[in-house]
Amino acid sequence: MTNRKHSVQYFFKMLFGALFVGSLSGCGPSSPPPTTPSNYAFSKINCYVRYLAQTRELQADMTFRTDSTKAIEGQVFLNELPMIFRKRPEVGLQYSLSKSSTKFEQKYTFGYTEKDGRNATLEIEINAFDSLKIASDGLSKSSGGLLTWQGPALGSEDGLVLIFSDAKGNTFSINHSGISKGNKFQIIPEHANRLEVGTATVLATRKKTIIKKENEVTKMLTLEYYFAPIKFEVKE
Repeated sequence: MTNRKHSVQYFFKMLFGALFVGSLSGCGPSSPPPTTPSNYAFSKINCYVRYLAQTRELQADMTFRTDSTKAIEGQVFLNELPMIFRKRPEVGLQYSLSKSSTKFEQKYTFGYTEKDGRNATLEIEINAFDSLKIASDGLSKSSGGLLTWQGPALGSEDGLVLIFSDAKGNTFSINHSGISKGNKFQIIPEHANRLEVGTATVLATRKKTIIKKENEVTKMLTLEYYFAPIKFEVKE
């Protein structure tokens, strides 16, 4: 009887000991809950602004490369103007803005709200670039000519696209990227000679492109300014 009593006491001691150890284990540090990402999982962000000087029209897009098809929570904007969400399954999430009869701004700021509520912004600014014209009395087929403007020289991120055409339908383009020698661009005789003598036209586009990578996200911003057609004379 005594042995049985000791056995029962031993059993309860072991049981209480196990429960006590278990309670201590339960009081230890627990695994933290999974954290919610503070940023959206974008691989690339493309920002594009086009301004048409002749019609004073602004066109802009902001595209987020992502596998998600769900729109960003919160507003996406350009210079505080709300952009419209458009579903583009092949390119990701895209927001657009079109505005007529508006003036050109030297700086454009894209913005959106991150998952954690922070305002994320991307800016692109272009130097003043006014009074674009063919210098002197036009282009010479034998000596070329100069395209001039008021404002600083082109920088390393700048570009200039020129599309020439004459009355007989001859057309060619020049695509220049990078710096210029002052506020002028030389049109060499080899190019000028492709135009017939008489009145001709040049369509000029000033552009700037910025590419950078932050937190594994490639960000590309492009700003293009399309000038009204410029007429000039071609001579021998």
